[in-house]
Amino acid sequence: MKRSVYCILAFCFATSLVGCANDQFAVEKEFWHLQKQAGKILTNPDATPTRELETAVNKFDTFVKKYPQNYLAIEAEFNIARLYLVKKEFSAARDRLSAIVKKHIKSAVVCSEAAFLTGNSYELANNWDLALQQYKKLIQDYAITPRGLSLPIYIAQQYQTKYQPDKMLEAYQEAITHYRELALKYPDSPLAFNAHFLVAKCYMVIKDWQNAVNSLRAMIEKYKGKVALDEVLMNIAVIYDRQLNDKVKAREALEQLKKDYPKSRLVKAATALLKNQGVK
Repeated sequence: MKRSVYCILAFCFATSLVGCANDQFAVEKEFWHLQKQAGKILTNPDATPTRELETAVNKFDTFVKKYPQNYLAIEAEFNIARLYLVKKEFSAARDRLSAIVKKHIKSAVVCSEAAFLTGNSYELANNWDLALQQYKKLIQDYAITPRGLSLPIYIAQQYQTKYQPDKMLEAYQEAITHYRELALKYPDSPLAFNAHFLVAKCYMVIKDWQNAVNSLRAMIEKYKGKVALDEVLMNIAVIYDRQLNDKVKAREALEQLKKDYPKSRLVKAATALLKNQGVK
């Protein structure tokens, strides 16, 4: 009898799990259809009538009210803001983003994304000064979020697209300083590792190859034996091979990669580069 009860309970529990899975699948399917409709507006906003925008917004609002605890509800809220942005209804977008922040004030990731899109609203309205002010506040308030971490480089890239080389270089230097400060503030953490790598990336973008190599080599000294450094070694090898024209040091980095990380996905590429240098 006891065994039968356990079997029934186990069956009920398994059935409830299947039910939850099916429910989530249905929610995701519903969201996908809404996303597909919104995609038409996002890809061609100028040709979209106002009534279609209102319909899409209302459907996302209904979705949020229907599934308030589902993680896709937050994405639906952001999609509404994005729809307003592409339609250049910037005040409406900012109102939505402000509401998202108030609703999810405890989530730094959500708030940082809302802050970024608020900055975008000013940027799209050709008010770079206000956009930059918003971006810099985001970097200060949410530095360790994914968006906060990527934003200093984003700012530099915007100057690059605007063909303002002096401001671009200044922004990359500011980014380098910022990432170094983060690495010092959070030593021996994954964030510090990423910050060091972003320093090297900044040097690579501005074609300061020697400082890029120096930064990557410093990472090897600091993190060897703690994390995988195959990508770091590959970057060193490529810089020596293609930018600094030092085939010997490029070969040393590639051979070290193959020796230290024989199962790395980069071994095949390292072998091919060595072969190009006449090394079997």
